[in-house]
Amino acid sequence: MFEEIDALRKEVDNKRPLQPDLMNIITQKFREEWTYHSNAIEGNTFTYRETAFFLREGLTVKGKSLREHLEIVNHAEAIDYLQEVIKDRDITGRLIKDLHAILFQGVRDITFSPGDYKKEDNHVLTISGEIHQYTPAIHVSVEMEELIKWYDTQKTKMHSIELAAKFHHRLVAIHPFTDGNGRVSRLAMNLILMKKGFPPAIIRNENREEYYTALEQGDKGDLQPIIDLVATEVKHNLELILSV
Repeated sequence: MFEEIDALRKEVDNKRPLQPDLMNIITQKFREEWTYHSNAIEGNTFTYRETAFFLREGLTVKGKSLREHLEIVNHAEAIDYLQEVIKDRDITGRLIKDLHAILFQGVRDITFSPGDYKKEDNHVLTISGEIHQYTPAIHVSVEMEELIKWYDTQKTKMHSIELAAKFHHRLVAIHPFTDGNGRVSRLAMNLILMKKGFPPAIIRNENREEYYTALEQGDKGDLQPIIDLVATEVKHNLELILSV
């Protein structure tokens, strides 16, 4: 699939620079879809239409909590931040902490400091019903340093889609924060892709079970499902760009 995707990216590159109005339409669509789906996966009840309305008009949506409104606007601001730093900054532990801080700015009903690694261990009940323990809090800093070292050594050797998918899985497996790990991991994954000229891979809420199953398979050593899922979403968005 990588050859097909690389060919599509070349077609997109040949169309550059896109007309400003078309570029704005594409950028806005990705920003809204990415924000909607990434939050919906985590339980936010905004619909796509409500998400787009709130981001475009700045008007609150009846029946939605302040927390949910903040999750929407903060995620969109995190995307804007990526667009600002994409040329000048690479993936680092500091950048990942910055993304986490943006996602939780202004959120009051939390028991942790935005941008700080977790202080207590955490776990999750997987799709298959097993309890999966994440990296113990005491080891997070070392594991994050190792992840960044791995990224730095692999970024010139591995295809960008494989690299982004594996980085995403490894970051989720560490689960360095008390909350927000999925959203941060998807943001970091897409920075890797966008730095190499690919559109973001927007993991869709309707594919939530497939996504979590792929991550669980990755925990057992089979990373192909998460790589395939990321590749499929990148291909979809390349085709979208070519269709406008």
